[in-house]
Amino acid sequence: MALHLDLTVRLFSDRYHGKEWPPSPSRFFQALVAGAKTGTGAREWNATHQKALEWLETLGAPEILARVKSEGRSYTIFVPNNSLARTQSSKTAKRVAPKIIGNHSLGEPDVVYRWPVAEDDQARAHLPALDEVAARLRAIGWGIDFAAALASLNTDSPAMRGLERFTPDAVGGTPMPVPAAGFLSHLDDRHKAFTNRLSSKGIDPYTRPTRFGEARYRRAGSWRPRRWIAFEMQTVDGDPFAARWEEAQTVASWVRHASGQALLQEELAESWINSFVLGHTAPDDLGNRLSFVPLPSIGHHNSDGGIRRVLVVEPSDTSSADAEALNLLRVKLSGCALIAKGEKEPRAILVPPVDGGKVLPFFLREARVWETVTPLVLHGYNAARGRISLVKTDRLLCQALDAAGTPESLIHEMAFQRAPYWSGCQAATDIRVPRHLAQWPRVHVRLKLSEPIKGPLLGGIGRHYGIGVFAARSGE
Repeated sequence: MALHLDLTVRLFSDRYHGKEWPPSPSRFFQALVAGAKTGTGAREWNATHQKALEWLETLGAPEILARVKSEGRSYTIFVPNNSLARTQSSKTAKRVAPKIIGNHSLGEPDVVYRWPVAEDDQARAHLPALDEVAARLRAIGWGIDFAAALASLNTDSPAMRGLERFTPDAVGGTPMPVPAAGFLSHLDDRHKAFTNRLSSKGIDPYTRPTRFGEARYRRAGSWRPRRWIAFEMQTVDGDPFAARWEEAQTVASWVRHASGQALLQEELAESWINSFVLGHTAPDDLGNRLSFVPLPSIGHHNSDGGIRRVLVVEPSDTSSADAEALNLLRVKLSGCALIAKGEKEPRAILVPPVDGGKVLPFFLREARVWETVTPLVLHGYNAARGRISLVKTDRLLCQALDAAGTPESLIHEMAFQRAPYWSGCQAATDIRVPRHLAQWPRVHVRLKLSEPIKGPLLGGIGRHYGIGVFAARSGE
C-alpha cells in the first residue's frame, strides 16, 4: 500500500489570525523551524533535525486537509509605531481580522499536511527527528495562534471528518508558497540578516524570506477553470462570416479537422493527435480530449444566434504533456482555413478576436447563473411511461455536469426546458447533432451555483462538438 507522511496541527483556539487559510506549507515549515530553534529547542538542535527538514524540502507540495473556516468580525487595535521620527504618533492602527475555525475541538486535528512517500526506509529514518521538531511547534500564523503538531507515517488515507481537502493543481486554484530545496538554509541566512539589520550604514529592511517554491491549490469539489483559445471567423475576402445556430457541430468539425492538420505538421505522435485532438478516444476515456466550441451571438434582444466565433477548450484535468496541444494551436490556427468535408475551397478563415468585448465575456466571465445557448445532450433516456421524469432528468443532468467538471456540490438550483433561454437561440430539438447522438434527449438548462465560477462551462455528451455550451447571466 502507498505510504504517506502526515504532519498534523492542532490549534489551541478556534481563532486564527494568519493571512491565508489553510496556512501555506511554507508558513508551516517556517513555524516548525522557529519552534525548533528557539529557547530550549535551539540547544537540542542537531544534524538529524537538519537532515530531516532538508529531506522534507524535497518532497514537493503536500496535500492539505483543513477545517472549514468563516470570516470573523474585524476590529482595530493600536500598537507601538516603529517609525523613528519623533514628530509622528507613538501608536499606529492595526486591523485584526480573525478567521473562525468551524467545529474546532481541543485535541482534534485542525490542519494535516500530507506528503506521498516513495522511499520507505528513508521516511522511517527521518520520522523520529521530524516528530521531535513538530513537538516543538509553538504557534502558526500570528504569535497568539498557539498550536501543537506531531508527525506520523500511514499506509492509508482515511477521510477525516470535518476537514476539507486541498490538492496541488497545475491548472487552477490559489497560489501558495511551498518549501523548496535550500529553503532551510535560506531561512538561516534571513535570520542572520535580521539580527544584523542595524549597522553603522543604517537599517537593512530586506530580511524576509524570498526563495519560496510555489504551488496552486484547489479545494476538492470546487470548480476547476479550463484553458482556452478564441478565434473569430472571416470569409476569404476578409468579411465577417456567420454560420447558422443549428450548425454548431458542423463548425466544430471544421475547426477540429483544421487543428488535426495543423498539429500533424509538427513532430508529434499521430496516435496522440487522433486521440486528444480528433477525439478517437477509448470508451472509458471520452472526456480526455479537446473541445471545439462554436459560440452563437447572444446578449441583445435582436441577436440572431449566428456563429461567428469559436473556442478551443482543454479538459479540466489536462496533463502537462497534453497542454502542449493548446500552446501550439494558439499560434498555428491563426490564419488557418476552415474547409468542409468533400470541398476544396475554404468556407472561412480563423483570425484572432477583433472585438472580444461583445460576445466572448458571456462565455468566459465569472458568474453564479449559467444558461445553455446550445442544448445539453443527455447520456440516457429521461422518460418513464411515456412522460418526462423529473427525477430521471435531474439525475442525468447531475451526472452529465459532474463528468464535464461541474460537481453536484456546486449546484444550488437547476431547471430545464425545451425552449431557449437566450434571444437568437432555438429550441433544443432544432439543433443538428452527430448521428450517434441523435437518439438521446436534448434540453436547455439553467444553473444557479453556490459560488461564482469562471467560464467556459460545458456539459453533456455533445460538449466536444459545441452542443451543451453555457453562457453567464450577469447581475444574478
